[in-house]
Amino acid sequence: MKKRKLYAYAVALACLLTACGSNPKNASTEDGLTIINVETAVNNLQELKLSQLGNRVRYVPLETGDSCFIGRYAKVKICGDYIIVASSKQAGALFVGDNCLSFDKKSGQFVTSIGHVGQDPQGYSQIINLYYNEQNGLLYFERTPNQLQKYDLQGRYHGHVTIPTESFLPPTLVFSDSVIIGHYCYGMLTPQWSHSRASLIFACDGQLTDSINTRLPLPNLSNDENPRIVLKTFGQTSFIINQSSQSTERIYRNLSLWTCQGEVRFKEDFSDTIYNIKDNRLQPLYVFQTGQWHFPTEAITDGTGNSDKILTAYALETPQKFYFVCLRDLYGDKTEVLHGIYDKQTGTTLMGPEKDGLTDDINGFLPFCPESCNDQGEYVALVWPEDILPWLDEHPEAKDNPALAPLLKIEEEDNPVAIIVTQE
Repeated sequence: MKKRKLYAYAVALACLLTACGSNPKNASTEDGLTIINVETAVNNLQELKLSQLGNRVRYVPLETGDSCFIGRYAKVKICGDYIIVASSKQAGALFVGDNCLSFDKKSGQFVTSIGHVGQDPQGYSQIINLYYNEQNGLLYFERTPNQLQKYDLQGRYHGHVTIPTESFLPPTLVFSDSVIIGHYCYGMLTPQWSHSRASLIFACDGQLTDSINTRLPLPNLSNDENPRIVLKTFGQTSFIINQSSQSTERIYRNLSLWTCQGEVRFKEDFSDTIYNIKDNRLQPLYVFQTGQWHFPTEAITDGTGNSDKILTAYALETPQKFYFVCLRDLYGDKTEVLHGIYDKQTGTTLMGPEKDGLTDDINGFLPFCPESCNDQGEYVALVWPEDILPWLDEHPEAKDNPALAPLLKIEEEDNPVAIIVTQE
């Protein structure tokens, strides 16, 4: 199998930034690699409950007003004491936000609008992802072709960073002590583009400092005159599938890079292994062991005969737990979506059919499907009035539950409610 280079560039923040289940047990190998037993959990599927992810739930209605309207298509992230929401009023196959709003995490009160789309010196191009640097408390927004605009959580502008890439910014970025790390997701490793690489570490001089091999084959870009191309979205990630050739052509909304307690995590597309990136090297840390259901590398470009295989699509990690999503029969018409919870303290893995999310066994509310998380152990998701109001009509007893009191004043045209789940 051909190997492609993952190039590492490097970018020092000092130069570029502002002031800068049956509960299967997981075993650890001799080198410290933790094995998350997906195979056993899949053979013992069960209904997953909210209390298995966290034991405290808060409902935070986000203030509604002309200056803080949230479009129906939105991303949410908790950054420090704020709930940050990027949204778009326009529907689209893939999320492209056109505004970013900050709300107080405790009260839901609107704080400010953060930056704007535009060609002026402080404008950004669009919002594909919400990039937050916990080291300096700044949000980063893409400005094509190679800049990041910086704003604090109160909406103040802090200049920009220029990333010396050959074509365009990596679609996934993460920030550590002294570097910015970017990742070109699968589907961007194409022979037409000279930067056929997956991970980059940027330095103030933009010089190549290291390289790492990837075993991913190049995407099987179809020459069919009438290929059957479909977009499949599962939770927080999306695939463009060529069902004619049974191959994956692109992966979007990639979740390959994140931080946990100051460490940078990397999970390459279609890989079962989570690495630490340290000293410009990959250190294996966790592996989702799928055993007989393993999704082979060759299935990326030829899915024939792999309808029973399971792909670990993405994971959301806090210091206490993982919430993760697996897919069976990626190329089929009825892809099975499974979700799982791995508890780091007890070493158990639980999995079940995804359906609409985790069953709320704490307050009896709608199922919870995490959209993002942070180092403080907070998982967050948005729920909309169009879902809340019918549920309240069907559950009049909700008025007697103090925990659900914030929901009782919701009206049809209001902004969504942020649900925050933590483990205390």
